[in-house]
Amino acid sequence: MVISYILIGLFVLIDFITKQIFSNIYNLNELQEIIPGILNFGYVQNTGASFGMLAGKQFLFFIITIIALLIFGYFFSKSNIKTKKVYTIALILLISGTLGNAIDRLLYGYVIDFVQMPFLPIVGSTIFNVADIFLNFGVAMLFIDIIILDYYRSKKSKEVGQNEEN
Repeated sequence: MVISYILIGLFVLIDFITKQIFSNIYNLNELQEIIPGILNFGYVQNTGASFGMLAGKQFLFFIITIIALLIFGYFFSKSNIKTKKVYTIALILLISGTLGNAIDRLLYGYVIDFVQMPFLPIVGSTIFNVADIFLNFGVAMLFIDIIILDYYRSKKSKEVGQNEEN
């Protein structure tokens, strides 16, 4: 469990450092094409949620962040990395991403975003950060665990139960 806390701290630190680097390299609202049509870097201050939704609603984000951290923390405290690796890693990523963006909101009143990938369908114009990557991978891994891996764990558990009866 200690490694899990170290990972959360490391991921939050990586997010914070990358935000500082890009906000110091680029001017506000500047975007530079790094790989044409694929990757842009820059510096944007995001006062909203994903895709700029709910811009300026900082108190709402504060409440949602507290609730999310309490929920993630509860499930994380009940998780066991030995039996549910994907689930636990998903929670580590969700906690890290939530904390990373929460730190920005507390320090600055906005989130620092700096990466854009124009080739992505639907979200190509979105600018994001490392915390957002952690959040998206965390959600994807959580769905994989809940929808796919739980099915196989349940199936395996039933097989073990049937073998014990025989």
